[in-house]
Amino acid sequence: MDNNVTNPVTFFRKKVHHSGFINTFTLKIIAIICMTIDHIGACLGTTYYNGNYYLSGLMSMNTYTLLRIIGRIAFPIFCYLIVEGLFYTKDVFAYVLRLLIFALFSQIPFSLLTRGEALSFSKNLNVFFTLAIGLITISGMEYCKTCCKKNIVNKPMCVFLDMVAVVCAVSFADTINCDYAGYGIVVIVIFYVLKDRPFLITLGLLLATLAMSEMMELFALIAMIPILLHNHQKGPSMKYVFYSYYPVHMLIIYFISTLLK
Repeated sequence: MDNNVTNPVTFFRKKVHHSGFINTFTLKIIAIICMTIDHIGACLGTTYYNGNYYLSGLMSMNTYTLLRIIGRIAFPIFCYLIVEGLFYTKDVFAYVLRLLIFALFSQIPFSLLTRGEALSFSKNLNVFFTLAIGLITISGMEYCKTCCKKNIVNKPMCVFLDMVAVVCAVSFADTINCDYAGYGIVVIVIFYVLKDRPFLITLGLLLATLAMSEMMELFALIAMIPILLHNHQKGPSMKYVFYSYYPVHMLIIYFISTLLK
């Protein structure tokens, strides 16, 4: 008997593989375009002064809002790709280390973009830190699942350890004030726990957003459209180009905003 037919998860992935037309490369392009649009709106549309953000006058409120709405699409895609990366990477430790290295490189551009200061580590950290914490969390959950299958720990204990890991990760992300904070960790965990169940993922994202984030973040649910069309094929490999794009584009936007303001 064909195991690919009798295994529901494998069968589902097979259907997605053939029905989707967006590969991982294209999905990343969609995410970085939306992210760039969001950062243009955030940096050019507002000015950070004395602990608060004010409209800069370079664009109307409607334009600013539209750019930020489009930008909401980016983060769920990045979270989804982190979960995909966990299952395809050959070395999780190297994956986490790579995220942390680029997090450090990206902090000064991120600080300039969001605060107009070169160093504001104590105020907010860039999204690479969030993704790294999320990856560590789901890696631990995956390891616990493996231990459960080997009967090293029982299922109730595995569920308990997973809950402790998520709570600790959310609390840590909130404490260090990384981008999207604890909400970002929850989004990554939702994609991991409910993998290949798009309706439940959408519902989970909806509930998490209503409970932990701003109403504008509801537009992030639009990201489920390209995610559903993902065919699980890699496409062109430009890993370090995508990583490098994050700090470079923020520096460019910041310098443009400095000239205009």
